[in-house]
Amino acid sequence: MLGHVLPFHYCRTMNEGLPCGRILDCWFMRIPIREFIEGNYSEEERQRIFQPPKPKMVSLAEIVAKAQKQTEKGGDAK
Repeated sequence: MLGHVLPFHYCRTMNEGLPCGRILDCWFMRIPIREFIEGNYSEEERQRIFQPPKPKMVSLAEIVAKAQKQTEKGGDAK
């Protein structure tokens, strides 16, 4: 996803502490990754890992809304 080799730890934790949704594609030739995922993550976690990504516009709108809330909480201090 980032275009270069990454450590397995990064791939396992980059999605809010869960693995990247592409972990099966990237690691299948190196380790029995499907078995690793099934043995280390609950059904609920696996559903979160492999849910389709949000559209970019939705993600951007969420980021903007979060930034606006943080600005409102911080006041107008400069």
